[in-house]
Order: sequence, then structure tokens, then C-alpha cells
Amino acid sequence: MEKQHYTLLLVEGEHQPPSVVRRYLEQCQKTEFSVDVANGFHESIARLMSDRFDLVLLDMSVDGLIATDFLKHANIVGFEMPVIVLNDDRVTKDVSELEEALLHLGASDFIPQSELTRGLLERSIRHVVERKYIETQIAQLLKRDPLTGLGNRLIFEEHAELAIARARRNSYQIAVIFMDLDRFKQVNDSLGHHVGDLLLTLISQRLDRSIRKSDVVARIGGDEFVLLLDNIERPNNASLIAGKILHAVTRPAIIGEHSIEVSASMGVAMYPQHGTNCTELMQKADMALYECKQQLDQQFLLFNERMQEKLKHMLTLERELNHAIETEAFELYYQPKIDLKSETVIGVEALIRWPMPDGSIRMPGDFIPEAVRTGAIIPIGEWALEVACKQIAQWRDLGARIPIAVNISPRHLKLPEFTGKLLEKVKRYDIDPGLLELELTEEALVETGASNIFILQEIRQAGVRIAIDDFGTGYSSMRYLKVLPIDCVKIDKTFISGGEGVELSDPTITQAIIFLAKGLSLDVVAEGVETEAQKQTLKDIGCDKVQGFVFSPPIPSRLLNQILFPEIGYKAQETY
Repeated sequence: MEKQHYTLLLVEGEHQPPSVVRRYLEQCQKTEFSVDVANGFHESIARLMSDRFDLVLLDMSVDGLIATDFLKHANIVGFEMPVIVLNDDRVTKDVSELEEALLHLGASDFIPQSELTRGLLERSIRHVVERKYIETQIAQLLKRDPLTGLGNRLIFEEHAELAIARARRNSYQIAVIFMDLDRFKQVNDSLGHHVGDLLLTLISQRLDRSIRKSDVVARIGGDEFVLLLDNIERPNNASLIAGKILHAVTRPAIIGEHSIEVSASMGVAMYPQHGTNCTELMQKADMALYECKQQLDQQFLLFNERMQEKLKHMLTLERELNHAIETEAFELYYQPKIDLKSETVIGVEALIRWPMPDGSIRMPGDFIPEAVRTGAIIPIGEWALEVACKQIAQWRDLGARIPIAVNISPRHLKLPEFTGKLLEKVKRYDIDPGLLELELTEEALVETGASNIFILQEIRQAGVRIAIDDFGTGYSSMRYLKVLPIDCVKIDKTFISGGEGVELSDPTITQAIIFLAKGLSLDVVAEGVETEAQKQTLKDIGCDKVQGFVFSPPIPSRLLNQILFPEIGYKAQETY
């Protein structure tokens, strides 16, 4: 068997005669060593600064060589090689306490002189070096994207901070670019994830070939990439380079039998104009990318002051949202659903509101997009479901069965624990699951994918109802309606009250949707009914259930209670 060879620094006391350690190292049978000897603390640190070693043997057999000082200094300057401490336990009173302290400072092993043998020393050296090698390999794997082989966010941030430090010293600029592929989800959905993965690998190779050796590219998730362009003379140069990279990336991709048109969008941020650390630059490049995606005629955008103000607003809103979640500052308002034949309340839709200290109300359109962007929509949705289940139980205790529909995000369906948490709430409040309805928009339902269809089926089999909201605004078809596990179709208000007059804005499409849904044995609810004329027309064309301001705006539960119960003059009707 071929012997392992290691370079080793043996640190001894300044006036220490050659120790038994040197003889043991020469006698090792499975390992060869190139041994350099350093005498004392200062010489050992100097050697570490100038040469590379596989490990350090720190011999403490002579008083005055303080291992703690050595290890502390090694930590400060960033030495990462393993260190084995050999201690003369004949002069050390509390060996266990010293061992614990040295291991805490980063020593890889601690061997008392009284236990030291050639075999133990060789085994310890091989073990700590091999362990360090494995740790290094794992660390490298953790910094690499397993699909494309590019670096990931972790290694990008390390390179970026070093590049920023160089740019600061040498007074030059660098650029951070966020890039993602346009319509990548359509590739996955239509051609399969295998083709999508091959496309990402191809794009990664194109990116890697299109940058300089001094630049860095990393994949940070899905179809998102981040690039660092080092030593840029002026922002215009960054835009020119971004254009060249886009040109290289967006050539058609031939994958198997498929020819895929590739397009991408980029957001650019510059050091030091837009940020002085990696976090700021990535945040602003991401913001520029977001703005770029909103403008269909742009492929890349440089961060600007207008985005700065928007970013400040977003960050402020994010902090306020987190505080509102922690303090449960939101409130559910309820808009009644009405049966047109009996004109009784047959259910309600829960709509979130955010009361402000000054008495004003923040509407969902002001904060839900930011909640979706940051992920805050998850705890907000959980809170809404909790409050809705509690409200169903309270109305039940008052003698009424009032179904509540709650809007949820498709992000909830991606959580493996979502179904369990939902059904736990139903069980905890001891409510009929049929009185709880989950509403997802048409687009969200279609984009949920096969795995989430299974989740919806599981929820529905447990008795919870599923509704498709804003129907008619997306790209659903009869095929989707037949496949999706839903109970109810809600016709989008643009077909009801989107016109200039008091009549239905599009009665032909509305009637077609009603006919289609009823043919599939689905309930139909028309949203946004504002006039008596609209209500009557809906009734004439076969719509049984409606919701809108003609009956009631969304109102707090305390006001809704005045409508729901017989003693106030209204009757709550059992349904479903």
C-alpha cells in the first residue's frame, strides 16, 4: 500500500531539545512526513504565514509555549489546517479543563504525553487530516449548485465581499447582475422537468463562457442567476457587457428533439453607487430585475433613484407586515353570498383588512403583493384560516351554519404540512369541514401542477370545499375544469360590472360560464354585483348565487351578526 505523505509543522519550545515526537514521526509505518520545526510562538506564526502545511503539531512539553495564544492567533488570521496539541500532563494540574479549552479554540486533537505512542500519534494525524479533507470537500459541495456545477449563493457572497474589498482599496467599480429566464415555467410544464434541467445546464455553460476569469456567476435558485463583473470603469460598460451576455444566453437552445426559444431579463446594480456590501447590491439588482420584468420592452435595467424610493417603501412595508403578523393586527371582513331565489345569506367570503392606528384601513391591494414577494403570505394565510375556523364555530354555537370562503396562495400548497395544519384547525374547533371553502384564483389553480392537484384532492376528500376564483380572466378550459378538484366557480367581476352602465358588462360570456359550470355539477357564484339590473339579469340567465355591493360590502363580523340572525330580522340558512 502506498504511504500517505503530509507536510507538517512541529512547534516546540524556544530552548527545547529534540523531543520524542520527532523520532515517532520518523518511525511511522503507513505515513511519511516532511517535517519543519519552529521554535516558539513567533517563529511558528511566521512559518504559517509563509508556507503551506497539512497540519501542525503543537508540543507543550516545555513551559512557556502557550497553546491558547497560538490557537487564538490562528483563528484571527484564518489558518484552517488541523492542529494536534501534545501536552505534558506531568506538569499540568487540570488536564481535562485544558483539553476542553483548547478543543473549543479549534484544536483537532489533544494527546497527553503520558499516553503518547508512535501508533497513537500516527492514527491521530491520519484521522485529523482525513477529517479535514472530508470537511473541505463537503464545504465545497455546499457551495456548488448540484445541477449546473456553478457556485451557489453562499460562494457568490464570499467572492463578492472579496471583490468589494479590492474595489474599495483600488477605487474602481463592480457590477452585480441578477438574471432570470422568461417563461421558464412553460418549458417545465410543456416539455417536462428533465428538459428544463438540461436547459438550465446549457444556460449555465453559456453564462460561464461569456464572462471573464475575474468575474463570477452563480445559480441561486430555479431559473435565477447572479453575476459579478469585476473592475468596471463606468456603469455604461456594465450595460454593454450585460447586453453581450444576454446575446450569448438567448440563442435558441436545441435539447434533444426540441428547439427552445430563450429569452432572459437582467437587473444591474453598481458598487459603490448603489451599495457598499454584497447584501445591498444583490437586493438592488433584484429590484432592478423585478422592474425589468414589469416592462415588456426591456431586457435589462440599471438600478435608479426611482427604484430606490420604491425599495425603501417595500422594506418599510416588509417591516410593518412582520410586526402586524406578530401582533395579529389584521382583521377579517365578511361579504355575504346571497341565494337569488330566497334572497337569504348562504355563506360569506372572508377578506383581509389591516386597520391602522389612525383609524384608516389598508386594503389588500396595498400589501398582499409584498406579502407574496417576501413569503409573509404564508403566516397571513394561516392566521386567516385560524380566524375563519373560529368564526364558524362561534356562529355554530349561536345556532347558524354559515360557510366561510378563505383566499389562499398557491404557496400554501407547496408546504408539506399545509393539509395537516388545515385539518388540525377543523378538528380543534370541531367544525363541519364543509363549512370551510378555500378559494384560489384561476391562474393559481392551473399553475399548481400535478403534485398540488393531489393535495387539493386530499383536502377535498376531507370535506373542505375548493373554489376557483376570478374565473374567466385566465386561461382555463373545459379540460381544466374537468380535471381540477373543485366544487365552485366564481365568475370574475369584470364580466358582471366592468361596463359603463348598470347592465352586465358581458352577459353572453357570463351565461356560457354558468352553463359550463352547471354541466359539470359545479356551484356558480357571480362576484361584483352592484346594481338591481345586474342581479335580475343574472337571475334570468340561470345564476343562483351572487355576491356584491348591491347586497353588502365586506363588513366586520360584529356588523354581519346583525344581518345573520333571526332576531335582527334576517335568517341564516343551512346550506351545503
